[in-house]
Amino acid sequence: MKPLFVFIATAIILGALVVAFPEVLITPGPLMRGHQTLNRECLSCHTPFRGARAVQCISCHKQNDISVKNVAGKLLPPDSSKVLFHKGLNPASCNECHTDHKGKNAAKAFKPFRHEEISPLLLKNCIACHRTDKPDDIRHRYTKGNCAECHGKKHWKPAIFDHRMLNTVFASQCIECHKSDKPDNNLHRTMNLGCAQCHGTRKWKPATFSHSKLNAKNGYQCITCHKSDRPNDKLHRQSPENCGACHTTGKWEPATFSHNRLSAADRNLCISCHRSDKPNDNLHRSSQANCGVCHTTGKWKPATFSHGKAGSGTAGQCISCHKSDRPNDDLHRKYTAGCSECHTTKKWKPATFNHSRVSGTNGKTCISCHKSDQPNDTMHRSSQANCSSCHSTKRWKPATFNHNKYFVLDSDHRASCATCHPESGNYKKYTCYNCHEHSPSRIAAEHREEGIYNYQNCVKCHRSSREREND
Repeated sequence: MKPLFVFIATAIILGALVVAFPEVLITPGPLMRGHQTLNRECLSCHTPFRGARAVQCISCHKQNDISVKNVAGKLLPPDSSKVLFHKGLNPASCNECHTDHKGKNAAKAFKPFRHEEISPLLLKNCIACHRTDKPDDIRHRYTKGNCAECHGKKHWKPAIFDHRMLNTVFASQCIECHKSDKPDNNLHRTMNLGCAQCHGTRKWKPATFSHSKLNAKNGYQCITCHKSDRPNDKLHRQSPENCGACHTTGKWEPATFSHNRLSAADRNLCISCHRSDKPNDNLHRSSQANCGVCHTTGKWKPATFSHGKAGSGTAGQCISCHKSDRPNDDLHRKYTAGCSECHTTKKWKPATFNHSRVSGTNGKTCISCHKSDQPNDTMHRSSQANCSSCHSTKRWKPATFNHNKYFVLDSDHRASCATCHPESGNYKKYTCYNCHEHSPSRIAAEHREEGIYNYQNCVKCHRSSREREND
């Protein structure tokens, strides 16, 4: 019985507290000063299970009074901008902006203001509510557009300013609004032009600067404005010329440098300016020549290299500089002669290969080196001859084919290829029946009488027309 008694007693006490002090148990916080009399009257603003509703606000704050009274009940001028915009609001939208339970010291408890609740007419007329908020600086005094032309409802700043909204007096005088923005550097001090000569109102940077608009006395003196821009490297320190000798105002880089302006001594000694540019590879280390022997000042690459001027002792030894360039194929591995035996320094390819210098028996066996080069067509497959039977090592093409080595084309056998080889390109297959009157059956009978059974290959026995058909 004791646990049940404790439960019942606790429930009675809690129920009494809810009835006596409901705001203590369920309120999110004390009400603002104007609503202090409603601390225990939750249902004055709230409806059961639905929370606070704007319709409850109107029961105390009459719609006709909202536009002329503030929440403290003091009358305001009828045209006051602080409450004028309430006329255009939906009466059921109070809690879109207002809330409570912010404490006694909260004069007004506003939520973030949503301009979407305002009537379309007021939405286009910011000044109706923000009359005292309009800035009085020079740029706003001479702006023709409405606030919404530059500012947005969600983010007032930064504004998007369209210079076309300025009146004609200030449209071309940037300095009227941007007096404190004018740079005080040497370039701008020497300029007598308006800002718009270089800058645009839509995109201030980068500026498009026309050097032709400079004062006459400064027209060809780059250093007047670009004193701090002059490079301090050795090349520029030694050059007495004006910037315009190499650079143009249209496009500063790349520069066109004329080496003819250098002194005679420096013109032939590239290393005086290009010390750090000298390559450190084997070729350049072994060369004692000046850069100008291979390179020109007009166009550095490609270089024209004279092998006759290579370092002492290396002129005939290609491998001294071209060690990594030596091919590793079968031909070059077998060939022990120097590169110059086939190649020349003037034109590396094509090479002139002297086959008579090939060692051993390879001189007569092309296939030893050219295994992958052997053609696989019908004519070459049917040929049992060596490559040299038709081709020459001096000039591989055109080939010279001697038909007499296979069959003598004399007398009556002087015919076109197609007469004996009816299948185009297949010269291994031939026939004699197109001209001779023998029939296959008669040929078979005559040869079998003689004990010859392999009679399909006529030229194996009949090598020329000197043989009579009745022999």
